[in-house]
Amino acid sequence: MRSQAQQVISTPQPEKVQAPQQDVELAKASLPIEQRPDPAPKRDVDDLWNAIKPPNRTGDGRDPGQGWGTQVRPSAEGDWDHRVRQWDRDWVQYDEYYRPVICNPYRDALRVAYIYQGAPRIVVIPPLASIAMEVADYGAYNFTAVLLNAFGAAVNVAVGSFFGGGYDPGPGLPLPPPPPPVTYYDNIPVVVRYGGDTYQPFMVSRIVDAGDDARYGERKVLLDGVTPAWGVWTQTDTGQRQFEVHKTQQFPGLDDPQQAPLPGDYPLRLASDSSSSGFSTRDVSLIAGAAAVGTLILAAAGVHIFRRLSGRLH
Repeated sequence: MRSQAQQVISTPQPEKVQAPQQDVELAKASLPIEQRPDPAPKRDVDDLWNAIKPPNRTGDGRDPGQGWGTQVRPSAEGDWDHRVRQWDRDWVQYDEYYRPVICNPYRDALRVAYIYQGAPRIVVIPPLASIAMEVADYGAYNFTAVLLNAFGAAVNVAVGSFFGGGYDPGPGLPLPPPPPPVTYYDNIPVVVRYGGDTYQPFMVSRIVDAGDDARYGERKVLLDGVTPAWGVWTQTDTGQRQFEVHKTQQFPGLDDPQQAPLPGDYPLRLASDSSSSGFSTRDVSLIAGAAAVGTLILAAAGVHIFRRLSGRLH
């Protein structure tokens, strides 16, 4: 096997969601609806999870009894293909109170699930509209955006991020202080290690460092400012800064971090694989096993991190 210094490291573009530009502009221009959601009832969390319908109940992206190499295909035209994309960062902005404003550039309602103050929250964004969320606790948060069809089934799923610390102080009161600057690094190699498997490194254009995660341990970062990953900072053979991924989170607000495909469908290839063609995260053997999803649905993620960004829906 060639050393890492000898490898040609690719810079893949994460797969993001898309929408017609005119609809994006309509949603961005809408008057944001203020949202201060209470913790979501278990029934609502379960309903959203059932709408996603993961391939099996282990949450590891495999059909029962089959390996990672088996591609998951939609059962009917228009169904979700079970590839978790990135939410477009440009679809998350901030108002004068530093509150995240998320727009929905689609002609169907969008559901957004995330964890805040240790509890799952779910907000609904009407078609071609936007919401301003009260998230007073400072930090970086990931969310799952789910677009449903008329029958309540998911037609697309994406992971995004926003930064808290903003709130409306009320009439006549001073604005909240601006959040501290985000710590980030550009053009960083990433290597994934799941169990005994190591995958060939790839480059990301930016990594946002969210700091040590008291809830789940290790360091949390956002790949390309969106995809959550937990691991450690290391160095390449040439001494360059590198991040080593040990787990990710496919459905923030609905599951816990685990060894799973990276949202954005980043291509991965086993380090021992000498072939020249890469494979997407749904096409390679990523893990030997994963925790049961039933124990993940109610898990409350205590989120510990920084401020801004997000990813795109297709």
